[in-house]
Amino acid sequence: MGNIKQLSWLSLPILVCAGVVAGPVAAADALTLEGYFSAALQRSETTGIQLEQVHQAEEHLQQANSAFLPTITGIASTTNIDPLPPSAPSTPSTLSQQSSSRITLSQPLFRGMSEYAALRQSRNLLAAQRQDYRGARLKLYKDVVQNFYSILALEGDIRNYKEEIRLNQEREQDVKARVRIGKSRDSELLNVQSTISTLQATIEQLRGQLLTAREAFTFMSGLDVSTAMRDTTDLPGRLEPLAGFLDGVQSRPDVQAAQERVIAATEAVAVVRGGHLPNLDLNANYYLQRPGYLNESKWDVTLSLTLPLYAGGTVQSRVREASAQRTQAELNRSLVIRQSAQEVRSLYQSVDLTLTQLQALQAATEAARKSYQAQLRDYRLGLVINLDVLQALTAYQQNQRTLDRAVYTARSNYLQLLASADRIPAMNLKP
Repeated sequence: MGNIKQLSWLSLPILVCAGVVAGPVAAADALTLEGYFSAALQRSETTGIQLEQVHQAEEHLQQANSAFLPTITGIASTTNIDPLPPSAPSTPSTLSQQSSSRITLSQPLFRGMSEYAALRQSRNLLAAQRQDYRGARLKLYKDVVQNFYSILALEGDIRNYKEEIRLNQEREQDVKARVRIGKSRDSELLNVQSTISTLQATIEQLRGQLLTAREAFTFMSGLDVSTAMRDTTDLPGRLEPLAGFLDGVQSRPDVQAAQERVIAATEAVAVVRGGHLPNLDLNANYYLQRPGYLNESKWDVTLSLTLPLYAGGTVQSRVREASAQRTQAELNRSLVIRQSAQEVRSLYQSVDLTLTQLQALQAATEAARKSYQAQLRDYRLGLVINLDVLQALTAYQQNQRTLDRAVYTARSNYLQLLASADRIPAMNLKP
């Protein structure tokens, strides 16, 4: 997509001629969107929590692996009992002092295959947690994009209103001069001054909104509230077909996480079904000390088979419960896929419509600028009244603000579209 011809409205000459460029060129060290996201990522507790959940899932996988390994324990005990009559038979169990110590090894051999299902389930849950971490990064990125362009749009509005005030102040001086020589009425001067006051009040309102957006910026990034920002996003001349973006839905982190949880829920059914099958265990003891005549016997080995016959229907109930949870996971996956596809479609339509509108907005803004300049010339020649000039100026500035707003909206929605279609490389970093 990088080789697509860029829109002509991205160039600056027309805006420079209009005298209302979105703002002065930012310094090279001003904060870019990528830098903002990097700072927000380091500061975000939400992504940090998700990362710790990934670490917990890794430990759960390690615990599932340990089910296949033997356990080795050391046991030592000493028992003192009331001495038995002399006529009692001499056996290890009748000695008044019984001391023993041993090392025991226990090796599970068969658990109805549930241990293998539990291992696979842990792997799927780990994969789901990693996708949740990616999802947290994705949400943070979208929040950063929205806040970044909200700030730029508000700052652009303030610059445009200041430019409109400057042009009206020029009109004010012109009208004052004409009032002094009797070519204009006092009402015309008051009309211009009223317009300037209204514009100044609007700027103060926008400054309040900007302060709120800047506070959100500081909260997310930890950077100073007055940090300068620089936009480096390029828009394509046209979008590729919607199908290309919808293809990315399947690789989205929320969809991938839902898929992994469906597989994990399926393995959970196999885990509880293992309760119907027998268990086979191997236990071995090596004795360091045994009481009585067993003192010379150093080891023994036991192979035990446990066959479940009846447990009051508990196992079958757990199977039905696990099956219901699997169905729930499948429904959730279906919902996530449909919602993700709808999100991509909505953003695609918004960006596509805005790209179409931008050409018309650019032409309308340029026409309004020329109309204002023509009205200004005609006013100085006495062909039109001051009200005509003010109306032309207002129309020109309204078009300029609409164009600038549309540019920032298009860039914001375009980046969110890329993120929703899993096309942001920063989202694919593994924890």
